[in-house]
Amino acid sequence: MWDLETIIRENNRVALEAMMRDQVVEVAQSPTPKAWSLTTLAKKMQIGPPMLEELLKCFTNIEEIQAFVKLVKDYLPEHEDEILGETRYSRVYRFCYLFGKRYYPLPRWARETSLSTFVSSMPVELRGMSYSSYHDLDMRPAYVLLLSLVVYLYEGDERDLEDDDVPFDPFDPMRRLNMEAEYTQIAEAPDKKSKWSPTRSDVNWVKNLMSILEDGGRWEAPMGFTFIKIDSQNIELRQAENTPEVRETVHRTLLIAEKAGLKLKVHVGKTAEEKKGKTLMEVFSGARVPLLDAVRRIVGEDLARRVPRAGWEPKVLHQMTDGTPYEGVGDFADWACQETGCIVLDTNYGDCDYVEGGGEPIFKWTRKNVETLTKEWPKVQEIRSKIGHMVDWLEADPQGRFKELLDFIDKLPPSKRRTADTTKKRSSYDPTSSWCPLDQINEYEEDEDGDNEQAGEDREEARVRIRQ
Repeated sequence: MWDLETIIRENNRVALEAMMRDQVVEVAQSPTPKAWSLTTLAKKMQIGPPMLEELLKCFTNIEEIQAFVKLVKDYLPEHEDEILGETRYSRVYRFCYLFGKRYYPLPRWARETSLSTFVSSMPVELRGMSYSSYHDLDMRPAYVLLLSLVVYLYEGDERDLEDDDVPFDPFDPMRRLNMEAEYTQIAEAPDKKSKWSPTRSDVNWVKNLMSILEDGGRWEAPMGFTFIKIDSQNIELRQAENTPEVRETVHRTLLIAEKAGLKLKVHVGKTAEEKKGKTLMEVFSGARVPLLDAVRRIVGEDLARRVPRAGWEPKVLHQMTDGTPYEGVGDFADWACQETGCIVLDTNYGDCDYVEGGGEPIFKWTRKNVETLTKEWPKVQEIRSKIGHMVDWLEADPQGRFKELLDFIDKLPPSKRRTADTTKKRSSYDPTSSWCPLDQINEYEEDEDGDNEQAGEDREEARVRIRQ
């Protein structure tokens, strides 16, 4: 005699195999639901009074429920009974699945959001290259290699004239002496400054912090600097404000790291004052130096030297590689330069409107947004597929295959591989050119939208009274 769990498990297995044989798996929810057949039947047959928690939600969250029903009626009216018939935790999930089949896939995280968040902000995942992403270089090795081939997008951006992320060198002995001299002027007890050295508790504190942080974890100090844990033996200074207090604290952290057996990595930049003595051309060309340094670490000095100082424009990379085994390099350049023509690939979260106090942009559930993203989705898939192919190909053998790519380019006629510093200069970067065109809620619209929503509810209530 079999127990009930065994019967249900065998029934589910047979049901799934039968569906696969008959090639009608599309009628099932995807991904495969946790329960089939007898399990689902037993669940449907459980009869009891409504949960008090759900009854309370119906009274307290009526606006959210109405908004969700409206979304279903607007975008998936033929599936209204199917979606609303799901259990309370499955309705948003089911909506996302069916919406993805008809329009375009919503981000995976949308399925896990609360009902209130889902109805108040259309889930949109922007994947455009941002200024900070470019300069942080916190990306896969193949992305760094491909990015080195592309012209610098932000030429003319005023942010390049500000202090770099780390505008001083904590390893420079002369810098350390200057730090001590500057700090002496502001320290309450300057006589103790020169005698400072790490204590055992300092070293233990840093070691404990390293054990808590995961690889890639951030340690952000409110005074204005950020460290990243690379691995158990390496940390990196990613950002530091150019003040005597920060320089002194970074100096001390360097001494503590040495005592703790850690290696500190720093991408040393320049201050805004130091940049004043340079021409704009020198400043903007210098913005690629950290990128080329990263290339050296991945593939070596010899290959890094072969990368043109200014890189290539996207259209030139397309001309050189489209229709060849290296197709996808031009698409990567389009993405890096925000020229794909697809909103989710050309814009990032820094290009959006924000409501004061909000941590994320709020996109409106509008027909325009849905139709725009649906129309662009096939092109988004195509571009991401080509880029993904090149990235996987490069990372299988970064040094060997990057050399193969450079060899291929070098053999092309000079007329087909003109670099950015030998062609017509692009106009100065305009941050407004990449603003997200999707319908969003900003701080000026928020109150107005609330008034319009209340007016709509009042009109609906009046219509109900008339019908009664």
